[in-house]
Amino acid sequence: MGIKAPIFPGYTPISSRIFIRNEKAASGPETIRGGTTGTDPSTILVYGWGDGSPKHVSKYSEGYHALFPSARIVVIINPIFAATTQTLPKRTESMRPIIDTFFPNKDDASERVIMHIMSNTGGIFAAATLNAYRERHGPDATMPHHLCVSDSTPGSLNFVSEVWRWSRAMAMGVPKWFPLPFKFTQALCAAFLCLVNYLAIAVGIEPSGPHSARIFTEHAFATPKALRLFCYSKEDDLIYWEDLEEQAATARSKGYTTVLEEFKGSPHVGHMRMHPEQYWGTILRCWKQAMKADNKA
Repeated sequence: MGIKAPIFPGYTPISSRIFIRNEKAASGPETIRGGTTGTDPSTILVYGWGDGSPKHVSKYSEGYHALFPSARIVVIINPIFAATTQTLPKRTESMRPIIDTFFPNKDDASERVIMHIMSNTGGIFAAATLNAYRERHGPDATMPHHLCVSDSTPGSLNFVSEVWRWSRAMAMGVPKWFPLPFKFTQALCAAFLCLVNYLAIAVGIEPSGPHSARIFTEHAFATPKALRLFCYSKEDDLIYWEDLEEQAATARSKGYTTVLEEFKGSPHVGHMRMHPEQYWGTILRCWKQAMKADNKA
């Protein structure tokens, strides 16, 4: 099946879920990429939150374009249903176009990469991208990136305590024409998540959430050279701040350099919308910190 038409203007699809921001230059796209400085990112991967629409997720790619106008920016749209039901091979296959298109060669030192991950669903497919890189380039290959921004992720991995919040996020993505009241829809989503989780465990498959969290703390998959920035708020009703800080501490204990940035009063994946100056200022500061560390290495 061919690639569907672009869902939103200004972006070209390389798959039904992966889009590259159009690069506009009088002499062609390579001209503007050639203008990237030695310290600017060359590629930025933006992993949207679960069921985030291209219209809303693209606001982040536009923010990155304002910071780094010569960077190649890729937006990945992530359905919650796929994140919860697909096996690792299927998730990896869906992210393979990123590797085939932008990382065809192993550990290209010329690439300076930001991975921007939003919510747990974005994290699930970011982890699948790391896996796709290893499958293409070998078990000793880790996907090059210098900064990993985790917005409203990761949270607790305790399924029993978290399933009701996860089901709320899933229910929010159900079409508005669905006839049941929201609480009933959420209850159906919770039942579905329970079914999928316990079926996976019964057949010996690691659920997607715990798998993605584990992958991002293993040096064989996620390079410890990348700075980790965690963006969060204490008002997030889907990812509790205590759980996120605990996950950041786990990453730190595994040898990753971490930065925690708290945003006051913002909801889940709402930090950029409420605090744009703090948000983009923090990312720019951390990118400069990552480049400084890379130059010393």
